[in-house]
Amino acid sequence: MEDIQTKVFSDFNPPATTDGSYGGAKKNSNATKQHYNMKFAEELVKVNQRLKSSKTKVSVEVTKGAIQLRATLPLKANETGAQNQQKKQYKISLGIPANFEGLKTAEEEAYELGRLIARKIFLWTDKYLGVQATKNNSITFVEFYKQFEGRYFETRKKTIKSEHTFGRYIDVYKRYFFKDLPINESNIKSLLLEIKQPSARNRSLTVMSVVAESLHLQIDLSKLRLTYKPQKRNIPSDKEIEISVDNFEKHYSKNRLKNRDCKDNWRIYKIVYGLLAVYGLRPREIINKPDLQWFISPQNIHNTFKVHESNKTGYREVFPFVNRWIELFDLKNVDNISALKKYSESWNNAQQLKSRVQIISTNFLHSKIPFSPYDLRHSCAIRAHLQGVPIKAAADNLGHTVEMHTRVYQRWFGLENRRKAFEQTLLSVNEVDILKDENTQLKKRIAELESELTICKLKLKNC
Repeated sequence: MEDIQTKVFSDFNPPATTDGSYGGAKKNSNATKQHYNMKFAEELVKVNQRLKSSKTKVSVEVTKGAIQLRATLPLKANETGAQNQQKKQYKISLGIPANFEGLKTAEEEAYELGRLIARKIFLWTDKYLGVQATKNNSITFVEFYKQFEGRYFETRKKTIKSEHTFGRYIDVYKRYFFKDLPINESNIKSLLLEIKQPSARNRSLTVMSVVAESLHLQIDLSKLRLTYKPQKRNIPSDKEIEISVDNFEKHYSKNRLKNRDCKDNWRIYKIVYGLLAVYGLRPREIINKPDLQWFISPQNIHNTFKVHESNKTGYREVFPFVNRWIELFDLKNVDNISALKKYSESWNNAQQLKSRVQIISTNFLHSKIPFSPYDLRHSCAIRAHLQGVPIKAAADNLGHTVEMHTRVYQRWFGLENRRKAFEQTLLSVNEVDILKDENTQLKKRIAELESELTICKLKLKNC
C-alpha cells in the first residue's frame, strides 16, 4: 500500500476547496480519479512495452474495470475458424481488477501464457475459459470487508481527510453490511431497504456506491435515497453563550478529587468553546494542526485564526465574528493556549483525531452546556446575517459555499432571529428617515440664512 501511495500519489495534492458539500467532495474525487487514471495508463504502456521487448506474444488491456490478456491462440473446442484457420485472437479474462496490483498480476500471467504459446503446449483450461474468474467475482460482503481499506486507498491519496472519510465508511459498513452474502445488485438494494432512517440510509448509499465502483458494478441507487429531515438544533443566544463559558471550570472543580491528572483539562475545553463561538470553526479545525503561534502573535492585528490545509475544506484564515469575546473568554491566555497545544499534538492518526473531537462533545454534555459544539458554528452563520455581513464573506469565513450557507445554515434562522432581523431593518429604516428629515430641515435653514445674508448685504450697500 505504501508503494502505491509513493508511486501514484507522491506528486499529487488533492485540490483545496472551500466547499464542504457534495459538489466539493465530487471535485476532489474527480481530480483524484483523473490523476490515478493518468498514472495507471502510463504503467499499462510500460507493461506492454516490457512484454513486447521480451518478445512475449501477449498484450495487456483494460475493459470495463478488469484487466484482460490478448493473444492469438488455438481455437476453442467446437469452434471453427474463418477459411479453416486453426488459430485466432482472443481476449482472456482472469478476473484481475484494473489497479496497480492487478497490473503486476496481469504481467506475470502474460509471461506465463507467453511461455505456453512459445512451447506450443497451451490448453483451454478452466482458468483461460474464464470459469475461475466467474467464481472469483462472487465476493461476499464479509470478504470485501477485509479488502476494503486496500481497495479504497489503491485509488486515493492517504491523508488525514481521506483516512477520516474511510473511517466513517467502514463504521457504516460494519453496522449494516457485514453479511455472509455475495455482493450483487439485489443484495445491496435489499440491505439498503432495511435501513429506515433517512440520514443512515443516505450515508449507506454513499458507501455502497464506493463499493460498487470498486467492484465495477453498474448499479443505480439514486431511487433509494430518502428525504432527509434535519434534526432540531438549539441555537444559543449571545447571552447564553456568555453565561455558559465558565461551566467547564465549575465541572472540573467539582470533580478534581476523583482524578487529579485531569484537574486542569477545563482549560482545553474553555478555549475550544471560545474559538467555536468567536470564529464558527468546526471542532476538528481546532484540534487538527492549529497555528496557535500565529493566533497569539503580536503581528496578528486582526485576530484571525488560521485553519490548516489538511482540514475538510482546506486552508483559510478566519476573521472573528465577535471580536469582544476574544478578551471576554480570555482566548489568548498563555496557560489555556499551552493546554490546547498539548491536546492538539496528542494524536497520531485519523482515529485518534476523531476520538479527540468526540471528547469535546462529551465534555459539553458533562459540563451541562445546553447546546452542542456545532450549534456555536450555526450561531455564527446566523449572527453574520444579522450583522449584515455579505453572504459570500460569511460563507468564506465559515469554509463553505454560498449555496451551502444559504441552504443549510439559514434553515436554523428561526422566528426569534427573524424578529431581530426585522427590528434591525426597521430601526435602520427609521434612522434613515430621521436623517432625511434632519437633512431637509438643515437645507431649509441654510436657505433661510442665505436669504438673511442677502438682505444684510443689501442694507450694508445702501448705507
